Amino acid sequence: MKRLPTNPDVIVVGAGAAGLSAAKALQGRGFEVLVLEADDHVGGRCITDTSTFSTPFDRGGSWMHCAPINPLARLAEQAGDKLHKAPWDVTWAYADGQSLTEAEVAEYSLYQDQMWDEINKAGQGQKDVTVEAALPASRWKDTAKQWTTQMHAADADVTSAADVSRFEDAEGDWLVEGGLGAFIKRHHGDVAVRLNCPVTRIDYSGAGVLVETHQGTVSAGHVVVTVSTGVLAAENIQFHPALPAAKRSALEQLPMGLLNKVGFEFDPAWAAAHQGQLLDYGTGGDEFCTILFGFYETPLAVGFLAGRFADQVEAEGEGAASDYCLGALRDLFGADIDKSIRISSETAWRGCQHALGSYSYALPHGAGAREVLGQSIDEKIFFAGEATIPSAYATVHGAYQSGLKVAADIAAIAG
Repeated sequence: MKRLPTNPDVIVVGAGAAGLSAAKALQGRGFEVLVLEADDHVGGRCITDTSTFSTPFDRGGSWMHCAPINPLARLAEQAGDKLHKAPWDVTWAYADGQSLTEAEVAEYSLYQDQMWDEINKAGQGQKDVTVEAALPASRWKDTAKQWTTQMHAADADVTSAADVSRFEDAEGDWLVEGGLGAFIKRHHGDVAVRLNCPVTRIDYSGAGVLVETHQGTVSAGHVVVTVSTGVLAAENIQFHPALPAAKRSALEQLPMGLLNKVGFEFDPAWAAAHQGQLLDYGTGGDEFCTILFGFYETPLAVGFLAGRFADQVEAEGEGAASDYCLGALRDLFGADIDKSIRISSETAWRGCQHALGSYSYALPHGAGAREVLGQSIDEKIFFAGEATIPSAYATVHGAYQSGLKVAADIAAIAG
């Protein structure tokens, strides 16, 4: 591990995918970089749990989304990592607690494709509307729209269709053997990070920048801020001078959404579901989860809850998310399913003080806020992270790309 510099050229705040990629790229250009991380681990919202289950479990980011255009997928291919490329398709679905027939599942799946087409079409119009307003009429609308909630970590009636339409999509969501968090950590193993070192104040009123932490104050010519919009909006880091009004407005338009996971490890002898099969389960209103089976072709299944419902369930306390997903499993496989579950674990990202949510979403009329958030201040304070990338927001590869962009910007300024 490299030594931690005491007089760096650049300070990076946050050791998630954005901060790590910025630091690695800057180091490659000859800059001395200090990365300060508030938590006790690198990876930020991309962390692989290797102790709970017999299979690695990504508690945050897990997918290499849009794999054909994802630079992380190219790095994994170059490194020779095993990639799991098989897709998941809806096998079972419950709408308002009623099981859909095979024919109805096919109709429901077809509507999902039509739904995304209409959202993107509406988002390209002159007037920004909510995702909800863009949805075509259908008996499946109220259930299928929960997929948009899971993609954006926020409900369809509060998300911008214009923001959605700017996302650059490509078919293929891959998993990397060992977990995406572990992959990110391994790829950036040559980046030195000071852990358990939250930044409390950034003073850019002078010639350079002063960064205050509980461990002391460090100065540098440039600072890269990669913390979440939730942390910035909560003013957990004080800026002097205060952030410009346009930047504060951008933060208001890009709140943190919530996507929580529930992992279930089944007995290896259990064979009622396998990799590629998926259950959508709705019990009315916002109450909804999706469960994907056979992660990494193992007995690990993962349930997803998002938006207002995820907030509600997380607020109910530990175990509530697991109970809801367990109810879905019981309705599908019968009450005896409990005997086949070895262990379960759930996430609670809203309560994570160093994230305050999962990833950003844009409110209606807030699609342009991502560019504003990504703009530097006085060529001294730079901002990176998934929230700053209109074409790849809410993704690990978006965060990674934002770090590379900021590194290139700083290098250009430095000459």
